[in-house]
Amino acid sequence: MPVPGRFTECDLENITPLCMPWQETDGLLQPAFSRDTALLSHELASTAYDMETAAWEKAGWRDFSYQVDNKLLSGPNVNREGGGMIDGVMSEYYQQLAKMRLNRQNPISQVMGALRQREGSDTCKAVVMLHPLLGGQYLVAIGFMGTGKRIYDWISNFRVSRAEHMHAGFLQLTRQFEASCDAILFPETARELGVDKLSLSDVLMECHRPGSRFRIWMAGHSQGGAIMQLFAYQAIQKGLLRQNMLGYSFASPSVVYDHPRCELSAFPLFHIINADDVFPRTGAYYHIGRCRVFYPDEAMRRRCYGSAYEKEAFRALLAITRNVTDSAGAFLTVLALLKTLQEYPQEESLSTLNGLIGSLIPEKIVSAVSGRGDDLLRAMIQKVKQGYALTSQREEPPEQTLSMLQKRIAELLKVYGTAAFSKGFLSALTLPHKLRGAMSGKGLAPYQYIVTERFEELQSKTWCAPASRMENGVRTRLRRLPEHIHSPMSHEINRRARRKNPHRRNV
Repeated sequence: MPVPGRFTECDLENITPLCMPWQETDGLLQPAFSRDTALLSHELASTAYDMETAAWEKAGWRDFSYQVDNKLLSGPNVNREGGGMIDGVMSEYYQQLAKMRLNRQNPISQVMGALRQREGSDTCKAVVMLHPLLGGQYLVAIGFMGTGKRIYDWISNFRVSRAEHMHAGFLQLTRQFEASCDAILFPETARELGVDKLSLSDVLMECHRPGSRFRIWMAGHSQGGAIMQLFAYQAIQKGLLRQNMLGYSFASPSVVYDHPRCELSAFPLFHIINADDVFPRTGAYYHIGRCRVFYPDEAMRRRCYGSAYEKEAFRALLAITRNVTDSAGAFLTVLALLKTLQEYPQEESLSTLNGLIGSLIPEKIVSAVSGRGDDLLRAMIQKVKQGYALTSQREEPPEQTLSMLQKRIAELLKVYGTAAFSKGFLSALTLPHKLRGAMSGKGLAPYQYIVTERFEELQSKTWCAPASRMENGVRTRLRRLPEHIHSPMSHEINRRARRKNPHRRNV
């Protein structure tokens, strides 16, 4: 019998869409962009948020591993290695332990977690599992979780400096996951293959050659989609053949600043984006892979945003967030808000801030600084200015644009009041970004709704931040991946491509 997913009701046993032959597109072999794969990827990305793998196990998936921050749960103890009652209890215990670590939000852990992020990032969260295929082959699934509910989960997002031409915060999280690959184990599959140990590192190395027994399928939401992109990029640059990898992300930010010596759209990754969602327009400058964008209409907004869409404050603030085109614009908008709040009485400004960040920082902490509210605003303004400078490569924000934004925000605060403004602004940021909701009634989240009901309306779009589009007055040209990185998928396909365009290089 089919095993339905919790949010899309797709059959978790039907993994055929993940193994379909690639198709020729513009002279290159590319994976097909399919609704069935998107549905399964939505389930995988959703599972990374709660590590609830019971349905996957029922559907034939096995060898589960759980990465939560700097703790990895993997190997025989985490899985039902012996098959007995005790082994089942232990397996359930480790799964529950992973869930508890996801939800740890007490003040002490918040402080300790934030202190750990001073030099690097160690908040990567992922679930890994494996499914056997016909003919002695295997599919390895990796689901990357997005930003969590703890304040220190957000630090990597704001670490926007460049590291090797990439977003520093996302790259640090990717390296954290890469460092775990030797310890992510597949004990049942190792026993089946007659080897002492099989790790994710072993799987990735075998994926360097044609005829690999393994294929990698990945999914992630938001920050998880950013990690997915950089993990794929790093693996393929090291020699992993792209025909052995496939990835789908939802609401993923961009991750690359300077366009590398390769064609980013040739990577086997797809990014599903809600045009109302500001977060895919932030990060760095470029996505790795191809973007598919859904442009919301009245029906979608009423269905997915619910009662919030009926409020004028929400619609007015949604219009502001929709005008943000990149990270620099996001920092500029936040800067305008903070500078506007400086003009308000301290009690009102702190109340507005608490309405915006209260879900991340306990209200008691915000209230504790009530005597130093001006200092708090000044410190936040300084940090936001630094973020703007890093992402725009300009020392100071444009005064005219900043003044116009401040004027508009001041008008909205006056019309709706601080409480309605805070709620409307927070809703405009979070509701379009949601991955999952209920399975019935009006509870569908936007990305859940897109893949289940409006998938055919997704439009192909090449998007990059405005700051990246011109270099010294000349539009940059995308370049294809060097031959030594990607072996030809099909010699015949490449021969036909060369006949059509003799200047095209093999990919």
